[in-house]
Amino acid sequence: MAHANEKRTKLRGLYVHQRMPMDAACKAAGVPRSTANRWKQEAAAAGDDWDNVRAAVAMGDENFAALSKRLLEDYLVEHQGTIDMLRSQEGLTARDRAETLASMADSFNKTMAAFRRMSPELNRQAIALDVLQRLAQFAQAKFPRHVPLLLELLEPFGEELAKTAR
Repeated sequence: MAHANEKRTKLRGLYVHQRMPMDAACKAAGVPRSTANRWKQEAAAAGDDWDNVRAAVAMGDENFAALSKRLLEDYLVEHQGTIDMLRSQEGLTARDRAETLASMADSFNKTMAAFRRMSPELNRQAIALDVLQRLAQFAQAKFPRHVPLLLELLEPFGEELAKTAR
């Protein structure tokens, strides 16, 4: 059973933290896809949804954060460009301006709400994962002799944390 737990932990790490496709993670861990599917379903039933944790890991990824910031910035630049166009374009009726502004306000509110709501659950998990990563970096810098023990604890603790972050 310990062997299966090690493989399950390895598979989860490859799929969740390294964000490998499930088929590739199965191959790397030496686990049949049917077994992986069963383990993933059992974990989800126990409160550890691998897909949610995987998404939280992605949210905590610097590339994801940078992309989100760029998307928001691009939207705001376009929004401001439209406002500038409304100010400078002659020949628009008051009704045309009002309709454009109303449409822009709706779009702005929906866009900002989407960025705020990206998923509170994923955001909590991303924060928890960030704390764990910072702890590992701290241990590596200040207490390198304890890193093997810390790593042995972090993966199962991450699974436990995922259950409570919902």
